[in-house]
Amino acid sequence: MTLIFGWNHFRIKSFDPAELGLAQHADPNVTIEVRQRYFHFFWIPFFSLGKKWAIRRNNELYEMPLALTSTIRQRNDLKVKTPWYTYAGVLLVALCSIGFAVQEKFESRAWKERERQLFAAEYAQNLELFRKPSPDDYYLLTAVNGYAQKYAKVTRLDKQHIELSYITNPAAHGDMDDPPGIAGLFVQYANDLQTITISRGDSSRLFCSDYDQRHSFAGLTLQDKQGLSYRVKKIIRLDGPILTAGAVRSFVGEEFALPIRNVGYDTEIFKVEPVKGAVEWLQEGFPVTLENGNTILVRGRGRGREPFTVKITCTNVSGKEITYLVESDGRQPQLTRL
Repeated sequence: MTLIFGWNHFRIKSFDPAELGLAQHADPNVTIEVRQRYFHFFWIPFFSLGKKWAIRRNNELYEMPLALTSTIRQRNDLKVKTPWYTYAGVLLVALCSIGFAVQEKFESRAWKERERQLFAAEYAQNLELFRKPSPDDYYLLTAVNGYAQKYAKVTRLDKQHIELSYITNPAAHGDMDDPPGIAGLFVQYANDLQTITISRGDSSRLFCSDYDQRHSFAGLTLQDKQGLSYRVKKIIRLDGPILTAGAVRSFVGEEFALPIRNVGYDTEIFKVEPVKGAVEWLQEGFPVTLENGNTILVRGRGRGREPFTVKITCTNVSGKEITYLVESDGRQPQLTRL
């Protein structure tokens, strides 16, 4: 990109030579001008380079003799202020900087509010799963102070206690969007497991309910070389499929599609039932197999851009029915396991 910069000047004020005492009679073809010199960048004035006096004769501009310039500059009644727009570039940069700062502040506030809402939703979901634990539960533990993470799974249950086995090997890395992959880590690192037993009534040691205290939360200290305190970030129940919903996709006419992705074990979806909304759900192609990592499009006809609720029923590997409730506000569906 070519950078265009340099200097120029513009007229601030014009005088008649007779007004300045430089001539006895006025001449319409001759004026005395005070001009503002400035530095420009892409033709936008940025700052002053001083003023100059010039003579305009028959629309042609000439340099004023030095003797006359010195005489005029000594007169206080001919002092001319620098126009504010001489600094238009600096003002423009300042205004843009302020605008970006304000926008960033609003975006930061909006991002933090979304983080708070997500934190509260995860807390409620995790607490519900903790109060009704299952041997198929996997825990993502995150360090209270720092970025270290550990994976744990429920290995024993009774009425008062939960036993968790966690992987101590720091090389164990997984993706919580791939729960079967997390489960595979416990086979891969079977010789790098430690266990800890916690009371089922002692959720306050595991779950931080206050977003602002998530880095000062007391947490749970694990028996490893790091000696860090951890809190539960996420609990996943891997007893079958784990479905997620994408944004509604429009088709021809009133037809639309709801993307459903499975990040859990392979499943068979055999029933789609409307609960609320002006939507007719098309049953062609059901039952349908949905393998781990794949997505299907559940088709409907009607007002897919308006709020609707639908139930999706599938099975796990043992044939047990699992039902999900999809609630959409017309934009982004939310999916909840019942």
